[in-house]
Parts: sequence; structure tokens; C-alpha cells
Amino acid sequence: MRKFGRIFLFVFHFLLVTNFYAQEKIEIDGIAFSGNHSFASGQLNNLIKTKESPDWLFKFLNSAIGIGEDPVYFDSTLTQVDLLILKNFYIDNGFFKSSFDVKYEKLDESNSVKINYVIKENKSFNYRKIELKGIDKLPPAFKQNIFSTAQIDTNARFSRQYIESLNNEIILYLRNKGMMLVSADPINIRIDTVKNKVDINLSYRTGEQYRISEVRVERTGQGKDLVNDDLIIDIANIKSGDIYNFSNLQRIQQRLYRTNIFTSTLVYGVTADTNKNFVPINITSDIGLLHEFSPEVIINNEDNRFNLGLSFGFMKKNFLGGARKLNINLSTASQNIIDFFSNPAINDTTVIGYADLRASVEQPYFFGLPILTKFENYVTIQKRKDEFNTTIFGSKLSFNFELPEKVFLSSLSTYVYWELLNVNLREHYLKSFYTAVVERLNSVFQLSPAGIDSLAAVLARNAKKTDKSQNSVIGVELGANKTDNVLFPTRGFSIYLKLEEANSIQYLLYRVFNSEFTEPLYYKVLLNSSAFFPVYYDKKKSFGMKFSVGYIHAYRGNETGIPLNQRFNAGGSNSVRGWKSRELSPPFLLGFSSLDVVSPSDLEAISKNNATPGGFFLFEGSVENRFRLFGDVGAALFLDYGNAFLSKDYFRIDKLAVASGLGFRYYSQIVPVRLDFGFKVYNPDDRRAFFTRLNDVGGFFKNFEFHLGIGEAF
Repeated sequence: MRKFGRIFLFVFHFLLVTNFYAQEKIEIDGIAFSGNHSFASGQLNNLIKTKESPDWLFKFLNSAIGIGEDPVYFDSTLTQVDLLILKNFYIDNGFFKSSFDVKYEKLDESNSVKINYVIKENKSFNYRKIELKGIDKLPPAFKQNIFSTAQIDTNARFSRQYIESLNNEIILYLRNKGMMLVSADPINIRIDTVKNKVDINLSYRTGEQYRISEVRVERTGQGKDLVNDDLIIDIANIKSGDIYNFSNLQRIQQRLYRTNIFTSTLVYGVTADTNKNFVPINITSDIGLLHEFSPEVIINNEDNRFNLGLSFGFMKKNFLGGARKLNINLSTASQNIIDFFSNPAINDTTVIGYADLRASVEQPYFFGLPILTKFENYVTIQKRKDEFNTTIFGSKLSFNFELPEKVFLSSLSTYVYWELLNVNLREHYLKSFYTAVVERLNSVFQLSPAGIDSLAAVLARNAKKTDKSQNSVIGVELGANKTDNVLFPTRGFSIYLKLEEANSIQYLLYRVFNSEFTEPLYYKVLLNSSAFFPVYYDKKKSFGMKFSVGYIHAYRGNETGIPLNQRFNAGGSNSVRGWKSRELSPPFLLGFSSLDVVSPSDLEAISKNNATPGGFFLFEGSVENRFRLFGDVGAALFLDYGNAFLSKDYFRIDKLAVASGLGFRYYSQIVPVRLDFGFKVYNPDDRRAFFTRLNDVGGFFKNFEFHLGIGEAF
């Protein structure tokens, strides 16, 4: 009778609410939660089906041009579904005695309604013990690893998600140890309502341990006759008699994809053909053509600049056998396309462009080990009309290691490369530099403007206009990406570390042959890190921080000989966004007596504002709040800080530039495209207040930059 009464009251409440709001469409003005002490309202709001109606601006945009959002109207049936969702969520997180209700507040003046979900959590349930069944016959080492994995904290609150993750981890471990047919019973959960404790029972049917009997290959596609089975088996690197390992089969698929020979591939054990404790492995692969020509448009963010250009590439797959790849690529691009479009003159002396020709050979193995090896030769020409030309000849040998599972690092690579840099400076460009130097030292010379111009012209005419420098580097790069999403991370962190040492090998060779080596010996350290914090529970919002620090030290020779492309600069679309790319550099501290030690490669990047071509200590960071507006369109608010310094001894907090602004993003399926507007909030070269600087003639544009970028800033 009591049960019938509850059903009657529920039906009566449902009909009453439905009739109350059935007369007209009523928008949802607000959603609130009360009594939710253990979970944030944002997290609960992300779970339920009922949503708030969007702001008037998005409704207007939707009605006008179809890019906003539709209004959301009240639906009483959804609120009942929401109560069930909330109850299941609380049960899954250890609140087995929680209760829920919903209340409505109609706002007559706006023809809308506010919804309040009332929650009574009661006491949560903690773990008491976990039992594992079905693993008694496993080897002792296997059992020890499983028991170690299944350790639980008896003071921790029950979480179904954690138990399911633990169960899946144990199943994967068993599959990687040869138990190909392992299965698990449904998770058994027993609750003690008196002591508020939970007992977990995980039961497995492990089956037999399987070994690999043979490897079979099935080839399809246009190029199926251009690749033989032995090549595929060699890349897979599976031997008969090996213990079946599910994760290894997945790594083999990735290894096959990286060769670019296969358009699709699948590696799996043929369970229907098992014989005793042996299983054959089948590799099905679709093979395309082995020659590929690919013209494409270049859009990238190299050097903290938005680059736009064209590229033409040729790829020969399975070059000389062994799944090697031959790549030949020619590209050319403008590095400040925004300035070019704003003043598209042929004789514009500020447009920077480059052309790059590269030829490389890749192979998936190195002496039988799964190490992706790449040997590359390249020529890069950079030109700024009427100012300078630079030409770089280089060779690089790199090794990208395939890492085992359950290690901290996500990537590990090492490399060695050699570069020869040729610099050609124009005389009038040198004259502008010497003019700036003489003006700074004019307290000594006491020259008139005409005298300054004449002296600068003489210095420029007699200056060395060409320079060659070489650089040989040994380096290692380590990376760990622990974020939850590559394109739009909301949780986790990433760390990237680069370590390089330059010229020591060449120096030793020169010493062996009693030759003089004039290039500096130095090392370089660069650390980039980012973290995303659980400020929001909505996966459409993200709050993150970035921090970078870099250091270069010449332990033999003069720092001025360190190539420009090895030095640090700040500013640009991935750096301090209130400044242009490479605009933030340390002041050029140079006495007249030391002019002779400045190389043309130093002068190449020196502008009239006395900026150096780069520093030897970098310190910068960002704070950014990202959120989706509607569909694939998003926005961001950011605060950037940082600068490049002559050395760590010159670092000062008041020398850090600070920029703030907002940006918009379009999240394509491949990579985000962004447009950021940055303002110079604090300028270490002009410490006047921000609004005071804005009042100068042209102050707004002097304190503002916008950047096009590919991918997020971090």
C-alpha cells in the first residue's frame, strides 16, 4: 500500500508540473544545486540533461546568422531523468544513502524558470577490502604484481570508476603475459550499511598462457605486389615461441603506420586457429603506391611567427628496401605575411622570407632495434630585401626511441647535427647599425648629426660584410605528455626538456691535428612545462599555465660566436603576445672598444632600437583560460610574461615584459587555428602606466599586437 502511495504521488507531481508549464514555452533562466558538499555544482551541471538557456547575444546570433545557440525550454521529463542521473552518480562515488529532489521557481516578469536540485548526501562509504579470485594458478611473480596493483586505501571513498579502471588494468596485464582469452565476471560490490563500508570482489577466468606459433601476412591494395611478406614480418619483429602480448601487437600496428607504406593495418591473434597453447598472429595490410608527390600550402607557427607559403614534396617508400623512406621537400614562405598584406609593395624592405630544400632518409630500425632513424641534409636561405641574406647548410642524424609501456616519458630522441652559416650584410644596413652605436656613444665624440652620419658611413664601408660560422651539436630531447586531450587539454601536465652541447667533437678533432678552432664551446638547456588544473568540470572549458626557462653557457670561447638560431628570444604568438616575434631581446651592451669582436651574424639581427640578436637566458610563462563559445568556435583570455637576457646574472623581475589580451579559436578536427590580440600591460623599456602610454600619439597601436597561430600557445 505504501509503495502504491509513492507511485501515485510521483505521477501526481509529474502531471501537475507538466500542466503548469504546458501553456507556453518557458526558458530555463538558471540551474542551481544545494546540499552538494562533496562535488562542485559545475561538475553536476555537466552531468544532467537539462541545460540553461544561452545568453541573449548567442540567441540573437543564432536567429540572425545561424552561428549562435538555440534557446533552451523547460521540459519536466528531463528533470526526472536528471534526478536518476544524479543518484547513479552519487552511488558510483560512494554515497549509497543519498536522496534527491527538484524545485522550480517561475519568474513571471521574464517568462522563465529557475531549477534547483536539492541533494542530501548523507555519509559516504569507504573501502574495506578487495578480493581477487581466479588467479591462484598463476605464477607467483604474476600474482605478486596483480596483488600489488590491487592495493587500496581503506580510508578512501568508494569510486566505481577507479574499480573499473583497476579491473581493466589487471585484464591488460594478463593479456600481455599470454592470457589471450582472459575474461572477467561482472564486478561484485557488497555494501555494509551499518559500518558504511564496501567490499569488492574481482573474479577472472585467465585461461591458458599462449605463445606465438607463426606470423601470417595478408596484403591488399594497389601496391600489394611491391612489398613482400618478409619485410612486414621484419618490421613487426615477432618470433615464433614468443609469449602473446596484446600491447606489443598495438605497438607493431603503430610501427607499420609510421613507415607510410600502409594505408591501413591490423595485427591480431587468430583465436579460431589456436593449437594447444599456440596462436598464429595475422597481419592484414592495405598497401598504397610507393611513390608520392604532394604539393601543399604551408601554414605553421615556426619561430613564433605565422608563416604562409608553398611546399612541394616527393616521397619514395621502401627506398632500397627495409621500409626506408626517401623524402625530398622544397618549401618557401613569408614569415610576416600580416605586414606584407598591410603594405604589399615589391620594394618593401621589411618582408622576411625563406626557402628551404631538404632530403632525408628514414628507416624504422637501427641495428635490429625499433629505433626510428633519420638522416637529413638541408639548405635554408633567408632573405630580408636590401638588408641581409643568410644561407645555412646542414646535416642531421636523429634517433627516435620506441618506449615501453608504463614509463613516465612519452618521447625520447637524440641527435647530432652540423651547420655552416653564411651571412651577407648590405652596406646601408650596417650603416643604420653604426649610426645607432655612434649616437649612443656621442657623449665621447661630440659629433653633429652630419658627423654621425659620415662616421657611420665610413665604418659601414670598411666593415666586414660577410661571415661564416659552423656549429656541431649533440642533443637529447625528452618529453612527457600526461594531458587528457591533445587538441583541448583540460587536465594533466606536460614536460619537455632539451639538452645540447656544441662543438666539443670538432674541437677535439682540431686538437688531434694541431689546428686552431675558433668557434665557442657551449651547452644549452631548455625546459618547457605546462599544467591544466581542474578548475572547471565542463570539458568545454580549460584553465592552464605554462612556464619556460632556458640557459646557454659558453665554457670556452666568446659568446658572440654562438649562432643566432641557437639563442633565445621572447615575443610572438607562442610567447609574450603583446610583442612581435623575437622583439623582446636584451639591450645591446657594447662599448666602442669592443666593436671588433662583433660578428656580422650578430649585426644581422640588430635593429635601430639597439636589440641584440638574442639572449643566453630565457624566462617566460603564461596563464590562459579557454572556453568554447558555440560549436567549433572558442575564445581565450591570457596573461603572458617573460623576456630574454644576456645571462642569468642580468635577470630581474622588473625586466619581465607582461602582456594580456583575448583571442578566438576555430577548433578544426586536425588542429586549432587562433587569432590573439595582445596588449603591452607592462613594458620594461617604458615603465609608464598602461593607460598613460595609450594616450601617446599612436599609443594604441604601439602597445598592441595581433597574432595568427596554428595550434594552442601551449
